[in-house]
Amino acid sequence: MRRLDTSFTFADALKVGSSPIPSWLSFVLAVFVTVSAFDDVRVFIQAVPDGEIPWWGLAVSLAYWTVWMTLAFWPRFTVIAFVLMLAILFLNSEPGGALPLAFAAIAVAGYRVSTRGFLVMVASLLLWQLIWVPFISMLGAAQLWAYVPVTLLLAAPGLAVKLLREVNLQTERARKAAAEAAAKAALEERAELARELHDVVTHGLTMIAVQANLGTLSQDAQAKQHALSEIGSMARRSLDDLRRLLQTMRADEPGADKAELETSVSPSSACIDLAQSVGDAQKRLNNLGVPTRVATSGDLDATPNGLRSTVERILQEGATNVVKHTGGNSECEISMDARGHQIEVVIRNLTTSGKPRLPVSGTGLVGLRERVSRLGGTIDTGPVDGWWTLQAVLPFKGRQTLH
Repeated sequence: MRRLDTSFTFADALKVGSSPIPSWLSFVLAVFVTVSAFDDVRVFIQAVPDGEIPWWGLAVSLAYWTVWMTLAFWPRFTVIAFVLMLAILFLNSEPGGALPLAFAAIAVAGYRVSTRGFLVMVASLLLWQLIWVPFISMLGAAQLWAYVPVTLLLAAPGLAVKLLREVNLQTERARKAAAEAAAKAALEERAELARELHDVVTHGLTMIAVQANLGTLSQDAQAKQHALSEIGSMARRSLDDLRRLLQTMRADEPGADKAELETSVSPSSACIDLAQSVGDAQKRLNNLGVPTRVATSGDLDATPNGLRSTVERILQEGATNVVKHTGGNSECEISMDARGHQIEVVIRNLTTSGKPRLPVSGTGLVGLRERVSRLGGTIDTGPVDGWWTLQAVLPFKGRQTLH
């Protein structure tokens, strides 16, 4: 089973965003702080002589009200509002109710503000305390060692909850990504099996249909018997291929005995003998009345196992198209060259006039072209000097399997 990548570095921690809070809680915070701010303004106005405006008290109330409004509704602006509030409080020896609300803002910001912004808020408050308590406030330096631990204790729970939440979210994202990758791989595998199923059915039925036509048209009893024998042989091979594909599909079903299925599946691509495959293609075409010449060069055994089934499909599709499209007096040439870091397969047949022997679907080459492309190879088809040519090149390096 593939292990999920849920590593969480310090750099990742700094990027953790704000955590959502319920809308009703944001509303409660807004109402509470608004009422508190209005009450502070009332107290400031009553405490000063008539005719004077308590600008400092109004500024303090507006400052902490802004901090809490941003905490409730616009957390990304909280850091700016908090630093401005500390600047307003700095020159006042008795900040009053604003100081407890500053500590409370730190406790809430741990859940609400991004980790980077929250660390800036905590560092700003600690620096503010180190200067304000001993030099400006009426409290004295002895009180500093009470304020600093309180700040850290208020900051720790929210930060811990935020980081744990992010780890859980990252694990969930990794799980979803792994599930999507597995689903994509399964879809690609089903598509590949569908293409292979098309190749098997098309090739087998085409050869059977041509042999049936030959047997029907022939007046020679021995030729009829040979056609029936070829039909039976091709039908058995096609059934074996279909059985292998169906067993491959069943291997992914829940409760399937994979060990038993694997032992009953046909030999893998590693057992495909390309020399024998091209010889079989030549034999089938000769039996269908298409004289075929074969030329091989290079070391066919050097072809990677992952490419052999595709080479065999190219031979089958090429032979199928030759049988479909050609009439009488045609001939075919097949060449395979495994040199350097690639294998080249060329199948060409002498073009003849008249309609194709069998209906043409047009999907075989499309699927084969896609299959070869996924392996980094190329396929070219078209008429060349009176011959219809299929030329495929598969590189040995790079991707050598379809899955």
